[in-house]
Amino acid sequence: MVNDQPEKGRQGAMRRGMYVYAWDLWEEGAGAVIARLRDAGLNAVSLATAYHAGKFLRPHAPTRKVWFPEDGTVYFRPDASLYGRLVPQAARMLENFDALTALETLAPDFHCTGWTVGLHNSRLGRAHPDLACQSAFGDPLVNALCPSQPEVRAYLVSLCADLGNHSAIDEIAIEAPGFQTYRHGHHHEFELIELTADAENLLGTCFCDACKTAARNAGLNADGLARQARRDLEAFFTDGAAPLMNHKTNPDWAALQAVRAATVTSLVAEVRAELALQVSLAVIPTVQSPNNLCWREGSDLAGLALAADRLEVPAYQCGPTAIAADMAEVRAAAGEKARLGFILRPTWPHVQDPGDLAASVQAATEAGAEIISFYNYGHMRLQSLNWISDCR
Repeated sequence: MVNDQPEKGRQGAMRRGMYVYAWDLWEEGAGAVIARLRDAGLNAVSLATAYHAGKFLRPHAPTRKVWFPEDGTVYFRPDASLYGRLVPQAARMLENFDALTALETLAPDFHCTGWTVGLHNSRLGRAHPDLACQSAFGDPLVNALCPSQPEVRAYLVSLCADLGNHSAIDEIAIEAPGFQTYRHGHHHEFELIELTADAENLLGTCFCDACKTAARNAGLNADGLARQARRDLEAFFTDGAAPLMNHKTNPDWAALQAVRAATVTSLVAEVRAELALQVSLAVIPTVQSPNNLCWREGSDLAGLALAADRLEVPAYQCGPTAIAADMAEVRAAAGEKARLGFILRPTWPHVQDPGDLAASVQAATEAGAEIISFYNYGHMRLQSLNWISDCR
């Protein structure tokens, strides 16, 4: 169901926002950060409300220049009664600082999006490996909860509904609502053989019982596909010369990708159905670049645009020409009626100067964006705010 409620924080025809972390608001002072964003002409904030581990360089942090977030925690106080087997864990920071309450108090005019990393959760995956994606060899990929698993689906629906009940939240943006690719920057992720795109796809495709059931329900031989994936990968591991099954040459493998996409789209529709009407739902469909690789995560842009209220699409190519081309492809794939927002990185290596950023903002406007957001306050130099201000 599409949310038709009026939105806060709109200036003219387009909302302009900034992605932020709770720890940056805590250390620099939420009031000071909001003042900087206002000065740059911004009127919205996307706060990381459910997030993963990392190692982040913070150029303008007053104290800790390198920050290690807790793994797989949330930055609001969850209602445990809403959850089943999978329960979110509140970050320890909440004992000292509640970012949502601070934003509600200090920036009531700002549109507030709860930026929610959904199924990329190594803490929960390690605790519940049977609910994680499984390789064709049966290896649990613990950084990725599987969207085919009923308990995982219930967790994401409850997580978004729980967050949506917070009075500060106007919108939820789900990142990672679907499958993760094999390479995802996991801690010390490493290999000493070169993985081709096909090899990476085979390694990252989930063959858990729930995924195989979904494939069988679509008329596919799930066990046969898993056996073929194992054979192909074993041959690849031997010498790297053997051809690998892929969605362009194998119709059953292509059909499996369609099953995966239907799984993710239906999960997003379930989330939207459980959200309060006044809370809108955006989907960040991929962490791949360019966006035409989003199918690896089970993302069908047109389907997701219908299931959610809009798409929030990272435009993380390098240089305004490549960024504009990526945006145009997204518009074509999502459809002319799809509501789109684009995320730009106003910094190296994506843009080199204010002119590059202005050209990228213009390209987003031409692609029909109703929202432009910038990533990320804590990671970039403060001079990027001046570049953003120049784009008004």
